[in-house]
Amino acid sequence: MKKIASLFMVLALCGCGSQEIESIRLSCDQKEVEPDETIQIEVQVEPDSIELSEDAFHATKDPDLKWDGEILRFRADEAGDYQITASQDGISSNTLILSVKEDTESSKEPEETEETEETANQEASEDQEESNPAAQPSTPEESDDEYLVSWSQNDPLRVDEVWQYGDVLVNTDQDVWVRGQLPQAIRDEEEGMILWNEDQSVMIQIEDPDHQIQQGNQAITLVGPISKTDSGYKITVKRVF
Repeated sequence: MKKIASLFMVLALCGCGSQEIESIRLSCDQKEVEPDETIQIEVQVEPDSIELSEDAFHATKDPDLKWDGEILRFRADEAGDYQITASQDGISSNTLILSVKEDTESSKEPEETEETEETANQEASEDQEESNPAAQPSTPEESDDEYLVSWSQNDPLRVDEVWQYGDVLVNTDQDVWVRGQLPQAIRDEEEGMILWNEDQSVMIQIEDPDHQIQQGNQAITLVGPISKTDSGYKITVKRVF
């Protein structure tokens, strides 16, 4: 009888150790945050007996994230949108977006200074044109960011660069080559199909009208136009490599 009881205990322990993460969800009632304000993000893991490590959490723009095993605390002093995600054992969460407001007190003087400098430069430029009629202003092509962006087959963009040059890519009529990482689960419950950067801190959405993507958890190159969405950017797939 003792041997049988011991066997049941071993089997029970093995069963407990084989649990795997089914889903991770991040939520927060507050979407807009004041600079240097600390807010709490609720983290739900199924099954709830599994604990996430602090390395599981990622965010854009490098805010201050602190995880105590139950609550994730967020704080940032730089204005802008922050994407927060969690990923462990091949399972990724939804993308939570928090907006840090502009610090109006500290931005008043720089705005006035910039306006003064801009006015002075404009007046100097007008004086120069009057004194030198042959002087011509630089054409948009000479300073346009579009000429600094490459999206060829030999040099595809990273997902980070899609965010960096998003406005240029949205306005171009060319197909863009983008290299990234597909998650293990191809389709996210909220975002649909997504493409991560290398450290899974930034993502873009994927629209695959011809169902060319059949397998997740792999590096992949997608070709197609870039468009803007409510939460970021999206690539409509024409070709897959």
